[in-house]
Amino acid sequence: MDQLLADRRTTPEALAADLELRSSAQAKAGVAIEMGSALSGSPAESVCRVRFRQVGAPEPVQQHEFRRSGGGTAVVDFWFPDQGVVVEVDGRAKYEDPVMLEGRSTAEAHWQEKRREDFVRSFPEVRFVIRLSWADLMQPDRVRAALRRAGVPCR
Repeated sequence: MDQLLADRRTTPEALAADLELRSSAQAKAGVAIEMGSALSGSPAESVCRVRFRQVGAPEPVQQHEFRRSGGGTAVVDFWFPDQGVVVEVDGRAKYEDPVMLEGRSTAEAHWQEKRREDFVRSFPEVRFVIRLSWADLMQPDRVRAALRRAGVPCR
């Protein structure tokens, strides 16, 4: 759904109008449509947003930009401004897939990501950076525990 919205192949209104399902399926589809976001940068980010909702976390800001005039920019997957928490969703492909590496070595990709995270952590409003993997996303209790440790309220 997020990819359809990001590619502008549909709109939430068009999806809702096309629904002709049983009431229970309509309710689930309605939640999916409501949650759809063109800002999700990957399937993992889409799943992460579902987990946030499942564990009762507040709605984060997606693709938040940290910028320092003359000193660089970093866009993070999720930002919980009230708690000062950044959440990044990472997979191994970022460090192994030749297409994603764009000619860099795995070591270079790790080093650049470390420097990027250091930049994000340098902002006084950032208290914690959480990194979640696909394995974490498959276990909502892991997501809940990581958020709670960082001070993000959850059920």
